[in-house]
Amino acid sequence: MNQVQRIVKNIGVTGTAQILTALMSFVFMIYLARFLGEAGFGKYNFAFSLTTLLVTFTDLGVNQLIVREIARERDLSSHYVNNAVLLKIPLSIMTFILIAVLTWIMDPGSDASILLYLFGIYNILLTVSGTYLSLFQAWERMEYVATFQIIERVFIVTLGLGVLLMGYGLMVVAWVYVLAGILDIAVAASISFRRFIRPSLSIDTGLQKKMLIMGLPFGLNSLFAVFFFRVDTVLLGLLRDDVAVGIYNAAYNPLLAISMIVSGMVSAAVYPVMSRYFKEDAKSLHGLTRISARYLAIAGFPVAAGCFVLADRFIGLFYAGGYVGAVPAFQILALFIPIRLVSTITGTLLSSIDRQGYRMLSVGISAAFNIVLNIILIPYYSYIGAAAATVLSELLLYILFIYYIGESYGDVELNREFIKPAAAAALMALMVYQIRGINLLLVVGVAAIIYLISLLLLGEFGEEDRAIIMNLLGRNT
Repeated sequence: MNQVQRIVKNIGVTGTAQILTALMSFVFMIYLARFLGEAGFGKYNFAFSLTTLLVTFTDLGVNQLIVREIARERDLSSHYVNNAVLLKIPLSIMTFILIAVLTWIMDPGSDASILLYLFGIYNILLTVSGTYLSLFQAWERMEYVATFQIIERVFIVTLGLGVLLMGYGLMVVAWVYVLAGILDIAVAASISFRRFIRPSLSIDTGLQKKMLIMGLPFGLNSLFAVFFFRVDTVLLGLLRDDVAVGIYNAAYNPLLAISMIVSGMVSAAVYPVMSRYFKEDAKSLHGLTRISARYLAIAGFPVAAGCFVLADRFIGLFYAGGYVGAVPAFQILALFIPIRLVSTITGTLLSSIDRQGYRMLSVGISAAFNIVLNIILIPYYSYIGAAAATVLSELLLYILFIYYIGESYGDVELNREFIKPAAAAALMALMVYQIRGINLLLVVGVAAIIYLISLLLLGEFGEEDRAIIMNLLGRNT
């Protein structure tokens, strides 16, 4: 299997898992939104977002670090993974104490406090089990990551929907998440010990110190990234109310899921390869970066355009006529999709060339910008202001990534790759707007055909794409 085939295989495996898990999660979120109502759905998203933010202190970048280090030297897998897991035990305790202290300070009420504790436990357990997933990723064995993701999501969705249909509320759903967290560690550790490493309780304090120091830029980047993605929900809960949080997340969650599916499966597949190319093949690294960003742009622009034009149709379909107020937020947020997809590649490049500090700085600046914008806009424009802040912050992040890549690596010439996909998507949106009232599935199909024809007429595909296909098929070009 050549490198192109391996990357595509890993993208396919990861993509299949993420699509399946995203569909299950999406169905679960739809039913949560319908069963809980705007206020209850807002409580769920506030508790989940805040604990997701705080639980970054359980990892501090160790998971991302060991992907890079093990990808370069697989013989150290057992040593890295066992010490990383042991390191996370005290970090998990400290994180839970932090959640408890902040809950006491905020005093959200007894039910909301219990929700914060339960979702905090789940996110801590998920982060610990993520150490083993980093091992699978470093070995480019994404089928194991896929197995883990599918098992976990089936458990949460099946049991979660079951308790909802039986008439139980959000508190019981939170307990389902805790049980899923326990299952996560059991499954991930079982696969790891059977296939890749031997368990050990031997502690190498020197290595753990090294992981904390070297992983800190990754950890701060993750912290800033969670701020970037979740601070709008937290601030809406603090500055407005649960209803605003519910409406905003009704718009945000589907779009975030779409972008995370695509960016997650691509970045997970190319990150180990980029890390290896940085040491062995600089020319291939440049080409892989440009091609990956180009294909993600081709995928992202039509999704953004279609969601913008058909926002009311999608929201109506998702929530059975409810959450009408989410339509304008959905339209605004759709604009971040192509930016987010390409930023995933540029950010991954910075990490793979040992410039994770620049990635951390970029995400930190963008997160701070996002916080300031949210504080300014939310009091006046509620969830509409939060949506605008998200898009502007995504744009700033992309600009910063490109700047620091140019400073530390060189010009990767990405901007010109977006002209034709953007033009084709704009043409598609104009034509789809004229037929937007017909059957939604038919509209989507027609839109896809219009977009593909537009790309072909604009000459988007050429010899480079033919060479990639031939390489994928295992033929020399």
